[in-house]
Amino acid sequence: MKVLFVLLLTAAAAHSQSYHPGKCPRPSVQEDFDVTRYMGTWYEIEKLPAVFERGKCNQATYTLLTDGTVKVYNQELLSNRKMNSVKGIAKVKNSSQPAILGVNFFKGLPDDPYWVLSTDYETYSLVYSCSDYLGLFHIDFAWILARTRVLTEVVIGQLRNELASAGVNISRLTVSNQTGCDVLTRAKQNNRPIIGVLAQEVKYPKGNETSYIAASYVKTLESAGARVVPVMINQPPEYYKKLFNSINGIFYPGGSASIMSSGYQRAAKVFYELAIEANKNGDYFPVWGTCLGYEQLACLTSGKNVLSRTNTSDVPLPLVFTDEAKDSRMFEGFPPELMEELASEPLTANAHKWSVTVLTHNTNEELKNFYKVLSTNTDGKTEFVSTVEAYDYPIYGAQWHPEKNAFEWGKPYVPHSLAAVRTAFYMAEFFVNEARKNFHRFESEDEETKALIYNYNPVFKSPTSTFLQMYYF
Repeated sequence: MKVLFVLLLTAAAAHSQSYHPGKCPRPSVQEDFDVTRYMGTWYEIEKLPAVFERGKCNQATYTLLTDGTVKVYNQELLSNRKMNSVKGIAKVKNSSQPAILGVNFFKGLPDDPYWVLSTDYETYSLVYSCSDYLGLFHIDFAWILARTRVLTEVVIGQLRNELASAGVNISRLTVSNQTGCDVLTRAKQNNRPIIGVLAQEVKYPKGNETSYIAASYVKTLESAGARVVPVMINQPPEYYKKLFNSINGIFYPGGSASIMSSGYQRAAKVFYELAIEANKNGDYFPVWGTCLGYEQLACLTSGKNVLSRTNTSDVPLPLVFTDEAKDSRMFEGFPPELMEELASEPLTANAHKWSVTVLTHNTNEELKNFYKVLSTNTDGKTEFVSTVEAYDYPIYGAQWHPEKNAFEWGKPYVPHSLAAVRTAFYMAEFFVNEARKNFHRFESEDEETKALIYNYNPVFKSPTSTFLQMYYF
């Protein structure tokens, strides 16, 4: 028993500095707790020490899901200015006591207690968590939260007294550091996102028309509130570095360029590496790849050609969602009925001869550890990956073409139903909102104006062309 006690004490110390003999106290919780009013963002004001919180500016955002559970998104700012975050799911343990929830951040582990002792929903919240270890001792956590990063001393004093009255040792409450937290909140402030769209080689160049961008990609991004800058190919590294520091995201479009050796591939590689480095340093910079663009991302991540031939040219398909899609960033804003339509109706336009097979993804350590597979498809023989998002970076890929649904009319395989068009706009809105979290900017307004795609005129091709309109460079 003594050995067991020491082991349990060691385990407790590894999880928190707040451990005490005996069982957990049983404080009263908020009466008639309204989980809907509790949703939104709460900022940490004071807490009992917790070693799993390593940074400052701690905040939690709660979102009520359609199944009645609550999505939990915790964020903090580390000493290297990198944002650290974790997602979890909270649920009411007993409907008769809605203020007592269990929260889980890691599948396979038991829920942790989350008790709302008191809240006025608009200003403050007092949260307590405690776990018994065989009744010998307990470890506990407590948080004083607020809707803003400051809370009056009067309210803080009242909440401290409430904790003490509940039998909680408040002598070790510490004030949370809320200075320099703008990096966690400024995403709401960028209302002028600019996204770079990568050009690629013209197969049969004429005169000065050596590279192009299909206008449907530009229109799709503009429909969600972004402006577009064309990213030229075959430029020196200084051009790409300067442009990277001026735009808020990069988009790799579909097409037919070589993903192993081309101007498209070389420029994509530069931006991919810059994005990885920036995100590691807390500079949120999103990357998107559609069709050829996703194939390019897969090859850049794995370091080799990982594509296999599939019979997927000119065919609309429904998405086969994986379990990972439920907790994805990409699809979290989609209405439930649209997700159902995507899973049951052929709403996605596929126009590719090459794919990353599910087998390749699952057996390639670089791909498997980097990307979360959100959906798959099959050509009848081969199952391939159709939608991904990176685990640790804002990097996304779709083997299908969202932009075609609203803006390409020349091919019969492109769906134009209401659900198909809504899909295009929800995908565009998602990526543009990701770009809003980045705060790169051009050095001057004049430089920005000269870089925008408004300086070029799209060319109408023909009613039956793969691309109805194209920009040439």
